[in-house]
Amino acid sequence: PATQKDPNEVVASVNETQYRRKDLDKVVDALIRSQNIPAEQADEARRYFEQSAVRSFVMKTLILGEAKRQNVTATDEDRKAQMDKLAENLTRQNKTVDQFFKESPLGEEAMRAEFADILLIDKLLQSAVVDKIAVTDEDVQNVIGEITRKNTEIAEKNNTLDATNKERREKILALKKQLAEGADFAELAKANSDCPSKEQGGSLGEFTRGQMVKPFEDAAFSQPLNQVGDIVETDFGYHLIKVAARTPAAEAVGDQPAKPETATASHILVKIEKPQQAQPVPTVEQVKEHLKRQKSQEAVQKYLAGLKEAAKIETVFPDLAL
Repeated sequence: PATQKDPNEVVASVNETQYRRKDLDKVVDALIRSQNIPAEQADEARRYFEQSAVRSFVMKTLILGEAKRQNVTATDEDRKAQMDKLAENLTRQNKTVDQFFKESPLGEEAMRAEFADILLIDKLLQSAVVDKIAVTDEDVQNVIGEITRKNTEIAEKNNTLDATNKERREKILALKKQLAEGADFAELAKANSDCPSKEQGGSLGEFTRGQMVKPFEDAAFSQPLNQVGDIVETDFGYHLIKVAARTPAAEAVGDQPAKPETATASHILVKIEKPQQAQPVPTVEQVKEHLKRQKSQEAVQKYLAGLKEAAKIETVFPDLAL
């Protein structure tokens, strides 16, 4: 910080538990050192890490205080189970548990203490909230029924796609015929195109290779200028393309940078419908697990809100959302 602050300043408190500036700075300095933060972003990064650390302090203090009040303790079995879970997750990163703790920006001792706190927090939330969540058969059947209903709608819509797209094909053919008979391209685009470019008479302006989908690009960079080409089909639908100009690529010369090949074109788009994929119907167990997780998240948030409401929380960060 540009201005030295009192290391004993209380930056946050939860009931009688205080968080002092020196402890906050220790955490924030460690986090900043672990990041490759440009100098011009250092102040913003410090504010972010300070607020993050204070939020963490508040929530940990609230939950650990409640765990102490309820005499929640971690057993050796709990610690082993949590450590095994951590080890399993770290194998994907080719790391050991010891490496994880030793490489922590906070330092090994602080990280092991953090791990112990998280273990208590998880145990309290499991017993006080998660274990009390009930998922009924009705809940499960409602989810499965809704998925089944949507799948039926998708199947019905997919059954009409052939007829719908046949109509779209007939429409683009009719537009091509009108253009061959002398109709104005821009006016037809304004009246019929399904692309926002219709407001500009179908004009897409100038573009380079790679900016359009491949079939469209191939036509735009090959068909004769100022003529309406053959119908082009892409994932978006049917296109009628009229190329107004093309410029060849140019190599860099002196101070002039290289220029890519470009085309300037307009189009009329008639969208086609693509088949929708039905959602696999999950098993009863999968639905129960999903609902339990969803309800648990909501219940934990409500539980934490209750702890915050019952506590006296103060912080020197007036705009901090807790």
